[in-house]
Amino acid sequence: MQPIRLEFGYSRIGCSAVLSERIKRRAAGKVSDMGDIAISRREFVPGLEASRGVAALMVALFHCGQATYFDATRQTPPLVPGSYRSQSYLDAAFRIAGNGHGAVVFFFVLSGFVLMMMLSRQNDDLKGSAGPFLIGRVLRIYPAVFSTIAIFVGLFLLTGMSLGTPAAYSTSNVIANSLLLRTDINGVMWSLQTEMIAAPLIFSLYWSWRQWGSPSLLLPAFVLIGLSFSKEWSGTPGNGVSLGNLYSFVVGMIACACGKTMVARLPHSASLLVLAIAGFALSRPLLGWWSNWSVILETVFAGLITTFIAYGDPLREGRLMAAARYFGRISYSFYLLHALTLIALWNMPALFGKAVSAGIPPIVLALVAFVSSVLVITPLAHLQHAIVERAGARLGRALTWRLRPKLQADALQRG
Repeated sequence: MQPIRLEFGYSRIGCSAVLSERIKRRAAGKVSDMGDIAISRREFVPGLEASRGVAALMVALFHCGQATYFDATRQTPPLVPGSYRSQSYLDAAFRIAGNGHGAVVFFFVLSGFVLMMMLSRQNDDLKGSAGPFLIGRVLRIYPAVFSTIAIFVGLFLLTGMSLGTPAAYSTSNVIANSLLLRTDINGVMWSLQTEMIAAPLIFSLYWSWRQWGSPSLLLPAFVLIGLSFSKEWSGTPGNGVSLGNLYSFVVGMIACACGKTMVARLPHSASLLVLAIAGFALSRPLLGWWSNWSVILETVFAGLITTFIAYGDPLREGRLMAAARYFGRISYSFYLLHALTLIALWNMPALFGKAVSAGIPPIVLALVAFVSSVLVITPLAHLQHAIVERAGARLGRALTWRLRPKLQADALQRG
């Protein structure tokens, strides 16, 4: 995904008043949009980019643990058992490190955090900011979706290999998948459906927050958490639209709005970051992999992690940090394209079974599959990021800047 450019020091009622002051100054013509963007570029947070990269690798590890093998009874269990109660400590550690569902929760929280900041740089007029924001979201999400679907369709036409059934590759269904109306070609795209549904919610809540402050974020968060307990509302990721995680975006917005003030009042932010990471990692082992309470706790801890990284002490630079930041930059394409390796991994139970019969532990096979898949997908993700994602971002900026003069003129006429 794009490097995260962050603009610090703003919130509303009960938080810092910097953003409110900036809004007033911009309305008076004292602050330019270009000036705000320049400030945000100077205040880039490498740690958030790195955390996104770690989350993308967690998803890849999760995928590899799901690969199956033929055991002595010709059953096909996963390489890493799905239940914490029936696995060794090593398997449990693998599942914690490869918590793909938790990684997606973190993506949602981080999206809410970053989009809250992006909106602060838009035109202050409600109608004037809607166009640039929605154009930006569409051109951020869809170009890589189109490219990924094209790759999946090309692979199917050339080899007949796919994650879904051949019927999924009918012309109408390919179009539906490209528009994110369906996700049966590449199942990981269910999260992008949720991202697009969340966009107007985030936009409306930002403007509500501008008017009424923190309660306009807290109340929807609690309402959405309550709705997440409804099966009709939440659905099943990959099998229809899932709305159960919408509150994760709102928690990210709350972290953005109130995080700086909170961190300023708490000592030892580095220690608190470690505790938040531990809480995130242990939520599912302690409460259950599929418990809704686990997801709620993960969301809270993800919000705290984002807050402490963004507003606390900077993370130490180094080779591991540089590697994580690299995967953070290409994480969107990496997330979409890693599913290509599942076409092979999920169709190798006989080969994996022979390896297990030869004495190789299944968890070792999962780790080998993880390393191999990362080596295969990273160059492809790098290319898609460089060619497709950046082109979409450039087009979005160009369209936005073309719209701005007209929107600002309309705002002046209305004023």
